[in-house]
Amino acid sequence: MALTNEQWTEQLQASEDPDSLYPDAPEYDMPEGAHTDYEVADDDHYDGDEGDEYDDGGEAFGDYADPEEDGDPGAPQGLVEVPLDSGEHDEPQRPRRFDGKIAMGFAAAGLVAVLVAIIGAVVVYGSDEPARPTAASVTEPGAVPPTRSAAPKPAAAESADRPLPYSADAAGSCAAGSTSAQTMAGADPHSAFVCVRGGADGQVIEIDLSKTYMITAISLTPGWVGKDASGVSQWGQYRVVTTVQYLFNDTDKTMVTQETKNVHGEAVQPIKRVLASKIRILIRQTSRPPAQPEPGASPTPTPGGFNLPAPLTLAPLPGSSLGGQAASDPVDAAFAIKSLKIIGHEPL
Repeated sequence: MALTNEQWTEQLQASEDPDSLYPDAPEYDMPEGAHTDYEVADDDHYDGDEGDEYDDGGEAFGDYADPEEDGDPGAPQGLVEVPLDSGEHDEPQRPRRFDGKIAMGFAAAGLVAVLVAIIGAVVVYGSDEPARPTAASVTEPGAVPPTRSAAPKPAAAESADRPLPYSADAAGSCAAGSTSAQTMAGADPHSAFVCVRGGADGQVIEIDLSKTYMITAISLTPGWVGKDASGVSQWGQYRVVTTVQYLFNDTDKTMVTQETKNVHGEAVQPIKRVLASKIRILIRQTSRPPAQPEPGASPTPTPGGFNLPAPLTLAPLPGSSLGGQAASDPVDAAFAIKSLKIIGHEPL
C-alpha cells in the first residue's frame, strides 16, 4: 500500500528511528557506466571524523556570540545599542539646490512685476473723468489759490494792414531845385516833397517796396499841408496834385487812377488786393491850391447857387490840358506832396 507525501511526513516526524520505517525498501540499481567508487578527498580545512571542528582548532561557530555569556541574552556580539530618543541623526544633510539670496531676489522681482501690472490696469481701465482739483482751505495760512494761466497775447498778425516801408525816386522827372521824393515817407511835419514842373505836368515817381506785399490802399496828401521850419504856412506856395495814376508790377499790370479833389489833408484810394513790389506813380494833373476857409467862417451864397465858405476862392483854370500855365505866378513853378502812404501787409 502506497503512502502519500503527507502520511509519510507524519510517520517520519513521529518515529524515533526513521530507518525502521523502511525495512523492506527496494534496492536501487545503478545504471551501466555509473561510478560507484567515489572517495572523499582529504580537506585541509575539514576533517570528517572530527565532526564540525575546523583544521585550525577553532570552533565552527566561534565568531558568533554565546547566548549564555553576560549581557542581554540573544543580543548580537559587538553591537551598540542606541536609545531611540537620543535625537542623534547620522544621516548627512542634503546640499541646497539654490542660494537663498537669489531666491529672494526672484521673489522680489515677481512682486514688482505684479504691482506694475496692477497699476497699469488701473490707469488703462480707470475712469476717464478727470479728478476734480481739491479746493484750498481758506484757513490754511500758506494756501495760495491756483494761478490762472494768462491768455497769450495775440501777436501782431502779419495780415494786419499797415504803412509799408518803401524807397521813392523822381530824379529823372523833376527838374533842378526839387527836393528828394523820399521826403514823402518821412514824419517831419516841417517838410514836404517839392517837384519843379518845368512848365508842365506828367512827372513819374518810382516806388520800390523791396519785396512783394498785398497792397490794399494808398493814402496821398496833396500839397504842402502845414508850416515850414520858420513857422510860415506853405499851402498856398505850391500847386497840389489833382489827378494821379498808379501802375503796379503785379501779373495783371493793375492800373488805378485817383482823384484827390485837392483836399487839405489825406486822400485815401482803396486798392483791390494787389500783390506787387513796385509802383509807378504818374502825376497827370496838378492845380493851384484852393484858399483855406477861416476857422468858424459861415458859408456865403454865390450867384450860381453854390454855398462856398468865405473867403474861399477857386483856383484859376490851367492854361493847357497838361496843367501848363504862364510863369507869371511863382506858385505854378512846382507842386508839393506832403506825404504818401502805401497800405498793405505781407502775403499769407
